[in-house]
Amino acid sequence: MSRRGLVIALIVSLAVNLFVLGGVAGALLMGWPLHRPPPQPGPPRLAVLGSVLTPGQRQAWQSTIHQAVENAGPKLRQARLLRDQAWRSMNADTVDTQAVLAALSQSRGLEFQARSEMDRAVVGFTATLPADERRKLGEALGRSRRGRGGHWSGHGPGPDGRGPGGPPGAPDGPPGPGPLPDR
Repeated sequence: MSRRGLVIALIVSLAVNLFVLGGVAGALLMGWPLHRPPPQPGPPRLAVLGSVLTPGQRQAWQSTIHQAVENAGPKLRQARLLRDQAWRSMNADTVDTQAVLAALSQSRGLEFQARSEMDRAVVGFTATLPADERRKLGEALGRSRRGRGGHWSGHGPGPDGRGPGGPPGAPDGPPGPGPLPDR
């Protein structure tokens, strides 16, 4: 290769490298993570909340959560299947809106039943704990929902202007009634 060709190749290589570095630097400055951890499914996070319990209680908690997930799983899978079928049916030439709405309603009902089963399992187990363990688990369960701000999953403030990175003094998450009074 001639000297002129090497100089051109060097300049092109330098320009491409600067472009890539500029893109990475811009992404970092805008707050976009280069690597996100894989999303965690719901129940394992719930099981992890039991880490505040004593080892014996933790084992029982994980067993309770595991059993509740096994019981609720089929309903959640059926709900997902119904929802997917309903949305796919929208691709047809003619859409039976009543059938689509009925399938979506049935899907929501199954999800509600599954969530209710999980709630009953958590509350039932928590009620069996000694007061200090119950308090620790209650605090862990309360912390697990704080700062999520509804369904906003982006970085910075959510669509309502609240959440992490929001205006100074803005609380994380939706407004609520505040702490419950002691009885």
